[in-house]
Amino acid sequence: MPLFATVSPAEADRAALRRQLRKLQRVFPVDALAAERTSTQQVVEYYDACQDAYRKYHSADGAVHMALNDGDRFDPDGFYGQLRRIEADWATAPTPVRDVLELAFGQGFNLAWLAPRHPQVRFHGVDLTPAHVRLAGDRLQAQGLANVQLQLGDYQALPFDDGRFDQLFCIEAMCHASDLPGALAEAARVLRPGGALTLFDGYLPRPVQQLTSEEALAVVLVAKGMAVERLQWLDDVLAQARAAGFEPRRVDALDAQVMPSLRRLERLTSAVIRWPWLGRRALARRPEMRGRNVLAGCLMRSTVALGLIGYRHLVLQKRG
Repeated sequence: MPLFATVSPAEADRAALRRQLRKLQRVFPVDALAAERTSTQQVVEYYDACQDAYRKYHSADGAVHMALNDGDRFDPDGFYGQLRRIEADWATAPTPVRDVLELAFGQGFNLAWLAPRHPQVRFHGVDLTPAHVRLAGDRLQAQGLANVQLQLGDYQALPFDDGRFDQLFCIEAMCHASDLPGALAEAARVLRPGGALTLFDGYLPRPVQQLTSEEALAVVLVAKGMAVERLQWLDDVLAQARAAGFEPRRVDALDAQVMPSLRRLERLTSAVIRWPWLGRRALARRPEMRGRNVLAGCLMRSTVALGLIGYRHLVLQKRG
């Protein structure tokens, strides 16, 4: 009998998931959170509560999405990874890109980078959170960018005419859709024929019904930690996109590229629950929606490593 038993990476990840779940259950009312419905108002409260934390712990430049890094080391330059992929797609578009809309622009990081690089493009942005409109507006004004217009609004009911845009993109925010078919239909409505909707987000590679109870709980808690009602099943998203008038042109798996970000977030948030009694005291001093972010930070790395959640780059082209 060997002195040390060999543990596979999957077994190690599964053991890590169990440990994190046990600790989280001693800090959070896990069952109540898992059963709770997430409202639109909670989404707004989440981003209001987390805007400073994103700057302090995630990206000093105001990115509110994952960095894409090659290799094992986290590099903040990876926050531009999604934007570089978008630019590469625009370079191969059948017609020059002239009108672009970002759905859920957050603190304005993406538009502040793209707009000066593409002065010939008219950029628009819509976001549900009043604080984001103010923060992003101040940022763009400070840069003197005249080719960007921002609006407060819901991407499930876009305030734009039919066929207004060549390209739409949404980075890690379509997960908040309470009516995904409606959101996709709205995106198709405002796109010109042949235009594309680009999405970056975390999706379920398998429906939650195929997961064990432990896996399903972890997936639900990741969602609740980010003010998401439930994570979307990828096959369902693609089917609904086709029904809305899109054809999936690209479905890229980027799990390895987000892993350095996820390991970093796991280290940061695991420190909060290392001693549960101390974690409860610390979280009691934070806004509730900000404290819930610990759930996602603690569990995302393991759930992605185990293939329960996958980070994907989708390009959906409007037919016509």
